[in-house]
Amino acid sequence: MKRVIFIGQAMPRHKLHPHHWPSLNKWLYSIGLTDTQIANNFLYTALLDYFPGARNGSHLVPTSAEIQKERSRLTKTIRDFHPETVVTIGKLSLAYCLRKRVVNLRDFIGKTFAVDPYGLVGSDLLVIPLPHPSGASTWSHKPGNKRLLKKALDLLKSNLV
Repeated sequence: MKRVIFIGQAMPRHKLHPHHWPSLNKWLYSIGLTDTQIANNFLYTALLDYFPGARNGSHLVPTSAEIQKERSRLTKTIRDFHPETVVTIGKLSLAYCLRKRVVNLRDFIGKTFAVDPYGLVGSDLLVIPLPHPSGASTWSHKPGNKRLLKKALDLLKSNLV
């Protein structure tokens, strides 16, 4: 199975273990992956390796200055893991990965890209965007978007071998 790195916008406030992301794991289970496969082949990280705080019950979006300060750490994380595939989680991670403005996730979810992720690797890797799986995000619950999410997850599954 190929090595896959999942990169979100920021780490959660509390994490029980390195692969503790129940909402994401639920999606991965839906395509037949097991906890053992996830633990042995996947790495979960983020643009920020810390929780940036919350306001009014919502997580704060990392600033470009915070992301820039974490760039060398993210570079080391990606290079040390040697992924064959990058899965971006959410709009912010996708925009930084592709180094382009992302207005509508519908234009990206269900597609693959061959790019130097975040401009950090020096060669192109397969990038598969996913929406953010948090309960606060309604994107994946909309009818047309459910089909795109399924397509993205199927792309991930077909590119694991």
